[in-house]
Amino acid sequence: MRKTRDRKPPTVDVDHLRMLHEEAIDQLELMRTALEAAEQATGTMRDNLEELVLNHWNVYLDVLHMISMH
Repeated sequence: MRKTRDRKPPTVDVDHLRMLHEEAIDQLELMRTALEAAEQATGTMRDNLEELVLNHWNVYLDVLHMISMH
């Protein structure tokens, strides 16, 4: 017969989760700002801003992944 082990509940660092949440919001705001600027730009500037939007989106997804791992 197996012995039941007392498992400790997982600890959650609320401050760290709050920081990650704020970072996700910041990335969305930066992405929105870059997207608005890209809509007004042309040529190389538009391409650079669209790449910046994509970078902010990828960082946002990374942050969401870190949140979900908690």
